[in-house]
Amino acid sequence: MGSRKPEKGKKTKKTREIGLGRCYANVFFMLGIAFRHTPGFVLNYCLFQMYSAAEVFVEFTIAMKVLLDLITRGASYGEALRFLGLVLFLVMVKLIWGAWMDHYTAPRAREKLRMKLRMELYEKAVTLELERYDNPAYYNEFVWSVNEAGTRMDQILSDLGSLLAQITRILASGIFFLALDRLGILFVVVSLLVMMASYSISGRLGFARDQELKPIERKRSYFNRVFYLSDYAKELRLNPLADRLREEFDTTNSQVYPVIKKYGRKQLWVSFAGGYLSNDILVNTVYLGYLVYRTVVKKALSYGSAMALFQASSSLKYALMNLAMLFPRFEQHGLYVEKIRTFLAFESTMESGQEKIASGDFKSLSLEGVSFAYGEDADTLHDITMSVKAGEKIAIVGYNGAGKSTLIKLILRLYDVKAGAVKVNGRDIREYDLGSYRNLFASVFQDYKIFASTVADNVRMEAAEGETDVLGGRKSTASGRPAEDGEGAIRQALLESGFGERLDTLQKGVDTQLTREFDPDGINLSGGEAQKVAIARVFYKYCPVIILDEPSSALDPVSEYNLNHAMLRAAEHKAVIFISHRLSSTVMADRIYMLEKGRIIESGSHRELMDLDGKYARMFRMQAEKYQGGGVSGG
Repeated sequence: MGSRKPEKGKKTKKTREIGLGRCYANVFFMLGIAFRHTPGFVLNYCLFQMYSAAEVFVEFTIAMKVLLDLITRGASYGEALRFLGLVLFLVMVKLIWGAWMDHYTAPRAREKLRMKLRMELYEKAVTLELERYDNPAYYNEFVWSVNEAGTRMDQILSDLGSLLAQITRILASGIFFLALDRLGILFVVVSLLVMMASYSISGRLGFARDQELKPIERKRSYFNRVFYLSDYAKELRLNPLADRLREEFDTTNSQVYPVIKKYGRKQLWVSFAGGYLSNDILVNTVYLGYLVYRTVVKKALSYGSAMALFQASSSLKYALMNLAMLFPRFEQHGLYVEKIRTFLAFESTMESGQEKIASGDFKSLSLEGVSFAYGEDADTLHDITMSVKAGEKIAIVGYNGAGKSTLIKLILRLYDVKAGAVKVNGRDIREYDLGSYRNLFASVFQDYKIFASTVADNVRMEAAEGETDVLGGRKSTASGRPAEDGEGAIRQALLESGFGERLDTLQKGVDTQLTREFDPDGINLSGGEAQKVAIARVFYKYCPVIILDEPSSALDPVSEYNLNHAMLRAAEHKAVIFISHRLSSTVMADRIYMLEKGRIIESGSHRELMDLDGKYARMFRMQAEKYQGGGVSGG
């Protein structure tokens, strides 16, 4: 019914290559977000990492030299004890500071960062036009960004702390070497160059592997949802589809191993060359022999200096090794953050106009020669011309795929027309402020959603208690009657939607939790009950136009007929546009438009179309025969 057709033969655009400069700019972009929202935590965390690295160097390198030198020159026990007391004080500062960071500061700051970053992504998502969701490339970017943002922020901050710690260790070790043995630095520096190259290659291989695995992981995630969500439980148990899905799951899993194997072998050899050959042999073997020679043969170093230098070489070696790993990791972070930045940089092509429009200003809505197509597909709607005036009741009917829902989306400006114009009060709706324009409508779709929240929240949606309309008046029901604020308005809307009888059975009334997603005491509504809650939203919202896109499809014909009658009576002074496969309610419409293959083929009142004896009349008679005796034929 005007739904989006799946794209055929189209591939997701390959992620473009970005340079090192852009990668590091992306990392600074994320750090900028962290510093903007939690500056105190970022500074505190950085200082702690540097202090911790300096304290470890003093504890395990400087202390070794001092104590061995004290022993070899026969210093007093008290002198050694005073030095150990100083070291113990530095250790205690680190432990207390670290505990405060780990258990108090960091958890709160990280949670705040995750919330702020996700909120930026969510706010971006809701500002973009609905058409973006028809684009697989956009949807992949959105899913990737939301899944990666929080984790990637944590990893970048962690690696920033590690970077500062390694730099501190390198500076401390470097100064120590310069004071005692400058030549020793060369042994470690050579290994650094080889290792940085190896880890850079390994990081890009890891990113390429993840890129190749992402589509497979999305497919596996789908199977996971199918087997654990209650939405699919009945079908899986009553049909042999589960076996087929398991086969697909096995096939998908089998696609993972070749990818891991392909990249794993390359990463193995790169890591071996960078780690073992350049590091262990050069530093642990060659440099140790050099220190023994200078201490024993040349007598150029004390035993304390020799042991401290070897310890410092290990500290410098691991600091350089970690540093060599960190730069490719930052490069990899930059590649991932590029997707987040790309998503945040998306600009909506649906521009908001400047003209404000209030609910009380609505006089008419018209479509003039409107045509529309999804992407590169053939037109879904062709040259649609129709109108609705304030207070009129309009029905849109037609078989599945006729374009009815697409027409509603254009009226609500969820999409922009490709040709023609949608006008309100004679002005193109693109001239109006988007928010104030959409506030003219209260709508319920056939694919409505019930949220894991209270009945009141599901009716109220975004409207706050005590809210006024854009004219500054009090909230009203769909009929335009003022309603009391808060619970009274919600209860009135539920009564008008036909949910009143069920509401009386709920102990907590409108505060009853819906679904058991987060509350074991929540209730699950039947399809018909859920639809009535969704329909109550249009009764609650104050606006001049109500749009109903088959929201009562889960109701039996009699209930739907009675609900539509009640709704039309309640909305006596409002314009109503409703879509329905069942034609029992169309007899109440002022005008009916029948669509077929995206075109209006018939229009007029119920009596006029029955007299025309065209496709509408045949469809109506076929349905009337089924409901004879039920009081819903409408003759």
